[in-house]
Amino acid sequence: MKKKYKEPNLNISKVYTKVGDKGTTYLIGNEKVPKNDLRVESYGQIDELNVLMGHCFRHLNSFPEIDNYSYISKRLISIQNELFNLGTVLASLGTSNTNDNLPKIENDDIILLEKDIDDMNSALDPLKSFVLPGGNDLTLYIHSARVMCRKSERSVVSVLSKYPDTDIKVLKYLNRLSDYLFVLGRFISMKLDLAENLWDPNNISSKSI
Repeated sequence: MKKKYKEPNLNISKVYTKVGDKGTTYLIGNEKVPKNDLRVESYGQIDELNVLMGHCFRHLNSFPEIDNYSYISKRLISIQNELFNLGTVLASLGTSNTNDNLPKIENDDIILLEKDIDDMNSALDPLKSFVLPGGNDLTLYIHSARVMCRKSERSVVSVLSKYPDTDIKVLKYLNRLSDYLFVLGRFISMKLDLAENLWDPNNISSKSI
């Protein structure tokens, strides 16, 4: 199968370079920026999200009995790669000498998330209230990834306000990924027969005093 993108041309043989000792870093295209640049903040949050996706994958491995276990595992790894592609888009915004063949988010990535959402949601009962995060370590990590995805999405909105030429698929992908993670958490809870506690505005301790 022909590869869509070139393999990363990286040679990471030395961990520290001291380049960032004064609070700066380089974007793709060799633009030097402070480490609190909107673009750096944004792809840094994508990196945090990717770590949480790794936790989800790690804890999923404890439950091979789940229906579609192999497929979900494959999708989580794919999503981690897709997030690196997304980070590449953010790291190359507003820079010169960038390569049009850099990894990026494709429409097919978004469409597959939508298909996964629809397939899982078709097996779930309709919700009557918001879900309280809980269950087990796996579902809690999925919830953590979901809220980190929303945080990353808000960061990308800030980037878009300054760099309006940003590929809108980046934002669409994160919006859809957070929906995917929400439904995945519910799907896993159902398959593991975990109680799905729902928000009850009256179920609070002060009401019983």
